[in-house]
Amino acid sequence: MKIDVKITKENRDGSADAVVKFDKQGLETLVQWGLISMLKQAINEYATADQIASRVNPTVAKRKPATKKKAKTK
Repeated sequence: MKIDVKITKENRDGSADAVVKFDKQGLETLVQWGLISMLKQAINEYATADQIASRVNPTVAKRKPATKKKAKTK
């Protein structure tokens, strides 16, 4: 796998312009890790307050017990 990053210009705001060169395996790795990163960000963005609290302290999560649905009778 080969991934080369060459900074071509450093900007005043601290960012930089760069040229990235990679082989096929490097591309696959970058795409895989990019997708994983986006999924993690989406999970965190759409998480409820209870879900966030349960990540910090697993004992906080309150799960409702499973219940069977009653069959409708005619």
